[in-house]
Amino acid sequence: WILELLWKCREVQKNWKSDTIIEIGRRFVQARYLNASKERRSEAIRLCEDICYNLRRVWGSLDPKTLEMSDLLSELYTNMGHTREAQGVHENILRLATEGDDGDDRTLDTMDSRTARHQVELLKQSFLRLRGWDKSSDIYADLIRDLKAMPEYRSQPEWADVKPTNEWNPKEAASETEGKFEAPQKWYLVKPENFNEKGEIKEPQKSSKRTGMSAKRVTSNWGMNFVNKMVNGGHENGVGNGVQKDGYPTDSGNGRSSAEAVEEL
Repeated sequence: WILELLWKCREVQKNWKSDTIIEIGRRFVQARYLNASKERRSEAIRLCEDICYNLRRVWGSLDPKTLEMSDLLSELYTNMGHTREAQGVHENILRLATEGDDGDDRTLDTMDSRTARHQVELLKQSFLRLRGWDKSSDIYADLIRDLKAMPEYRSQPEWADVKPTNEWNPKEAASETEGKFEAPQKWYLVKPENFNEKGEIKEPQKSSKRTGMSAKRVTSNWGMNFVNKMVNGGHENGVGNGVQKDGYPTDSGNGRSSAEAVEEL
């Protein structure tokens, strides 16, 4: 209930940094999932979907914070048996790395090599769990080929063992842990490495691709789709309602577009 209280009062705490609000949201999703019955865990997934959507709109899909939350969403999908949706999360991320992000000069357009390689591994794990692909195999073959050909990745050692997808064996056993949600060992709201020697929270590093992002913040509309569904009886069966064809959620619960959920300070 403490995390729920923090999440509800985020709008009145004007001095909270966006990173802090995002971390509260992430912890709230995790706690909600762990403390809910299997039938009600879809509520935690819905909240995570809403946060991911807003992060993509504010900071772009390839921002480290967005990627971290997207990975959590994929893990929850996987634990609930929604393997196709988990596969879609990583396919979309990797496709943005090859094709570019959202056209906004203020957001990141690619990932570092290790992060991209990790996304490939998560895609492979979804392939093994699903015993195949959600779409035509050629789509994924082209995606992996294009990734390996990118100048940022092709000479990096972590890519040496990435095989073409036609060599991936669907009969291979999936990992017991990779890409699956596990309860955090420690429930930090601010990670220890983010404190300076005086015990103060470090200022987040600013990327040249995020100029002006400090002018946008999380508002009380973040997660409102989840809240409205709770009040109005919402869905209980996992993904489906309010999810677009690309696997990303709509924001119809509060009668406004998700783009409007981000306000200027």
